[in-house]
Amino acid sequence: MRSVFVFVLGGLVCLQAFGQSQPLISGEYAEARSNEVYTCACLFSSEQALGGREAFLAWDIQAGEAGGTSLAGLKAVAVVVGTDNLGLPDSGRRSILYLDSKATPGQQQALRDVLSRNYGQVLGEVIAVHAVPVLFEKDDGQTRIRAGDVVNVVIRGAKLPQDAHRGSFRWYEPFISIQTPVLSTTLYSRFWGPDFNHKWWTSEPAVAAYTGNFALPR
Repeated sequence: MRSVFVFVLGGLVCLQAFGQSQPLISGEYAEARSNEVYTCACLFSSEQALGGREAFLAWDIQAGEAGGTSLAGLKAVAVVVGTDNLGLPDSGRRSILYLDSKATPGQQQALRDVLSRNYGQVLGEVIAVHAVPVLFEKDDGQTRIRAGDVVNVVIRGAKLPQDAHRGSFRWYEPFISIQTPVLSTTLYSRFWGPDFNHKWWTSEPAVAAYTGNFALPR
């Protein structure tokens, strides 16, 4: 009888631990920087000193909820600008959040809270939040990200060694923790918003991006 009780109790503990280990919010993630994350030492040194101060971060939430509010199916984009290369730990940074306009006001607030709480160090000071149509789609080997008419990013998985400079190394990890990060090549990126008083775009392919799956634990 004692052995049966221990078995049942052990099963309940395992079930409880399993439930606690399940991700609260999960989906796909992509980021594209204004500097190469996989490159040669010469370009790395130049970009670390003079570039890499802009980045796009995008989330496609496929499952999960926050405070009882479902976030499944929603998307968000953050545009981050630093005082220095964003790969440096002491770089000051500001960001703009673009939240899915199809979300209800409650969902938008919950989404903003989740991003700020979990990625506050990456985002820095959030200076503006806008509700706009957000696109995060994968098609024909490419990931396309758009936020209103101010953000447009196209990336694909990096083709190495063709996409990289000779003697390249991986210098930067993704900004956030993602499962099995995939080095990716930015084919096009553009920011045309007014908030930073700073606009930029590039159409020169570079191994300056990552894609992968994210999961926030309970």
